[in-house]
Amino acid sequence: MALHGRKASSASRTRRVTRRVNDSMIGSHVERSPSGRPRHAASAGAERASRVDFSDSRRSRRANRGMVEQVDVAATSGESDSDFARRRSRRGYVEEIQARTRRRKMAFLGAVAALVVVVAAVAGTMAFFAWSDSQLSLGDSNAKEALVAAEDGAASYALLVADLTTGATAPNDTDKAYMAVRIDAASRVLTFVTIPSSVAVELSDGERHALSDAQSVGGDAELLRAAGALLGIEFSHFASTNAEGLSRLVDIVGGVPVELSEEVDDPRAGTRVLAAGAQTLDGAQALTLLRASNYADALETQAKMRALFTVNLAERAASGEGLAFPSVVADGSAFVSTDWTSGQIIAMGDAFSPLTDATVYAAVVPGRTVDGEDGAPATFEVAGDELASMMEAVKSGQSPQAAEADLANVDRSLVTVEVRNGSGIQGAAARCGELLTSDGYEVASVGNVDDGAVYPETLVIYKDEAFEIAAKAIVSDLSAGRVVNGGDFYHFDTNVLVIIGSDWIG
Repeated sequence: MALHGRKASSASRTRRVTRRVNDSMIGSHVERSPSGRPRHAASAGAERASRVDFSDSRRSRRANRGMVEQVDVAATSGESDSDFARRRSRRGYVEEIQARTRRRKMAFLGAVAALVVVVAAVAGTMAFFAWSDSQLSLGDSNAKEALVAAEDGAASYALLVADLTTGATAPNDTDKAYMAVRIDAASRVLTFVTIPSSVAVELSDGERHALSDAQSVGGDAELLRAAGALLGIEFSHFASTNAEGLSRLVDIVGGVPVELSEEVDDPRAGTRVLAAGAQTLDGAQALTLLRASNYADALETQAKMRALFTVNLAERAASGEGLAFPSVVADGSAFVSTDWTSGQIIAMGDAFSPLTDATVYAAVVPGRTVDGEDGAPATFEVAGDELASMMEAVKSGQSPQAAEADLANVDRSLVTVEVRNGSGIQGAAARCGELLTSDGYEVASVGNVDDGAVYPETLVIYKDEAFEIAAKAIVSDLSAGRVVNGGDFYHFDTNVLVIIGSDWIG
């Protein structure tokens, strides 16, 4: 049987195919012109080269016969040298443009990524402050009705309020704590003035009440106006908390260090006893300190303890590094109600940091506690002239004790005093004279008032302005009285005249 298959290629056919392949492919050879100069096929037209050169003579002979065994990847194109150079130049330019475009895209994507990070950080910060501010807000309080913005760069005043009532102890007369603070960031001076909660003030209903009744009469705005009128200032800020809030704030900052000058042991304040000396108070111990009032000099010592605690609490909160203080503000915002924003609190912390290097003063409104009649609660009667002198020092950024220092410098042995009894209580003038003599004054005479009237308050009268400071010293020493410039209304031969009123208790 005959087998039919593909016809075998002859040698001539193979050479023809090889030549056609050679003509259509880029080989590892370079065609030569008759002049021996290399040229590209595009410029040769249809004319074929008469000779093809290879580095190997055998391969040259085989190539001339139309046999090509290898195609080199480094073969040249069929364009002229000038066209080839221009193409290469254009390709390099295009590649450079493409590279620049890629670099620009990468830079743009990097900038977009950085912007996204910044926007996320800003959004997070805004969310943080918004949340903190919502916690700090005054809520239903009407305090903003009474707040007056301070002038730019000037010191401002804030009223701090704490309700220290706890379920574990019986209510105390001093459970309501009121403290006015003068804030002078430019001079880095803080002045704390404690206001007794039982101080008698006139409220909007026209009646005299204890300051602690103000909120029940007209809310926080009533309290701000009454306390401001008492001190002769206007408040720009308000902050309040309660016993639980204070305890939590103390625990948030890890305790508050204090240096106690005496042991604190007041059953009405709590069951804990605080030893004298340096210690760090937890929340429950802090409440005991703030509520205690059975000191030898109750009001003044309590005021100093509360001011000391407040300053140390602020120092403890602001003493951390980095985000520590903002974190404390955020954690404590749920326990404080205030018109301050978290940003303002943080800025104030930065302005006074470190607080240990700032100047801090503390004082209490001068006066005395007077027992109520017919079972009425005791009230605190303010020594008006002393308070006015003290607040002059406070407003000028000086120590509240500056006025007290002036009184201490009075040479009492050079001051002559006449004492008259206008209280209706027999022997009151003699007792007052004895007290003044023991304080170093020269008491010229004692007796009753000429008009036989009963005076409701004790008057300490001077005529010569040189003895105004002496009259204030007598008020301070007696813990009673109102300084009066007698002018032509009173007649006496001594430097100062004291008329005992029914408010004085010898």
